[in-house]
Parts: sequence; structure tokens; C-alpha cells
Amino acid sequence: MENPYQTPSAPLAVRAKRDRNDHSLDDVAYGQKKVIYAILLYFAAAFGAKLIGLLVLFALLGCIVLSWTGIYQITRGLGYAIWLRLLLLTLMLVPLLGLLALVMLSSRATARLRDAGYDVGLMGARNY
Repeated sequence: MENPYQTPSAPLAVRAKRDRNDHSLDDVAYGQKKVIYAILLYFAAAFGAKLIGLLVLFALLGCIVLSWTGIYQITRGLGYAIWLRLLLLTLMLVPLLGLLALVMLSSRATARLRDAGYDVGLMGARNY
């Protein structure tokens, strides 16, 4: 007779094996981290606009630089066409549309990294 208190032995889902030699995943992971930092800096600059004043312009400039490099890396890693890369880079100059483009790219990068077997948390890929 089997032990009724034994834990069930169901086959667990096998995680995809990570390919450390895939340079497109490197671009996606590092670009996603830059995009996440740009989103956080964007909100910090929007919050600090009333408190700090003119120094917020430097934060917004840093946000644009981080987001442009992150967008370029993610779109290169995901294989987007050049015209779409340029469109997303110019969308960063429009405040709300740029933020929505960053969130959309971050979610697509998260999906691509999870499909490749990486653990992705709030701040991007872990242990990368």
C-alpha cells in the first residue's frame, strides 16, 4: 500500500536552458535595465519638478539618454526594423507617448527573456 501522506510526484515543467552565447539576449537584458532606470528617473524628475526646479532638466536629459540607449539595445536584440527603431526613438521626445513606448518595450523584453529561460523581476533580468 502506498503512503497516503507522500507528496505527489508530478513531472515539473522544465525550464528552458539559458544560452549565454546569444548576444541578442545580452542586448535585450542590458537595454531593459536601462529602460527601467529611465522610467524610474522619469518619475523622479516629475516628482521633483516642484521641489528642485532647474535641476530637473538634468534628470530629464539623463532620462532621454538612458531611454535612447535602452530602446536601441532592446530593438536591436529583438530584431526590429530600422524605421521602427527610429520611430520609437523619436517617440521619446513626446512625454506620455515616450513613457508608454518604454513600458511596451520593457514588457516585450520581459517576454523574450522569460522565453529564453531567464528569471525576470521588477528591475529586469536577475543574475545577468
